[in-house]
Amino acid sequence: MILCSLLVSSLTALHAQQGAITYQRKVDVHRRMEDEQMKAMLPQFRTTQHILLFSDSISVYKAIKEEEAPDPFDQDNGGARVVIRMGPGEGSVIYKNFSRQLLQEQTELADKNYIIDDSIRLQPWKLAEETKNILGHNCKKATLTTRNGSNVTAWYAEDIATPAGPENFGGLPGAILLLDMNEGEVVFSAAAIEQKVNSKELALPKDGQHITRADFQKKMDELFGPPGPGGRRMIRM
Repeated sequence: MILCSLLVSSLTALHAQQGAITYQRKVDVHRRMEDEQMKAMLPQFRTTQHILLFSDSISVYKAIKEEEAPDPFDQDNGGARVVIRMGPGEGSVIYKNFSRQLLQEQTELADKNYIIDDSIRLQPWKLAEETKNILGHNCKKATLTTRNGSNVTAWYAEDIATPAGPENFGGLPGAILLLDMNEGEVVFSAAAIEQKVNSKELALPKDGQHITRADFQKKMDELFGPPGPGGRRMIRM
């Protein structure tokens, strides 16, 4: 069965649930990296922690700040600094209002804060009957092929009645607890689920200049060039 309008059906199923899901995000950095010298400089996997806060039709997704430590993906390359970042949400805050189909992403570029104004796009999920138990929740399977050709498998819990998920994924009739892109290239796995959330943390982003997604992408391309197959390498002097 193909999912075409799950945002509407998901919202009618909401029962004023709220909570927080902590994810571990694991990226196989070497998967699309062709430069063998760069591979030798970097660990194969990059693991970060993120949290998804949700209440009724709103969700906020952001990284969890970790203790200060040297970042192996922040390399000194002859006076320039090469920083590898892969995907949205790694250092930003993603706010979604599902009833208004509104998405705002608060992020930083060239030491300036921006708020990217966007909309939530329906994703053509295909639902399956296969199930998996994740953290005590009976999850169902859904699959998706993204615009850039990535194959995505998600496992969602219908008893957590929110269409939210990690980064820009969502729109299923339950929270996504496990998501796999391209068979292990990027994996989001729920590590903990809490039942309460501070409503103040679910507010619209305020810190930054408003900009469209297209204009922000232009600024990124001007500063760093188009992204490569292994992610965008940001050069900082």
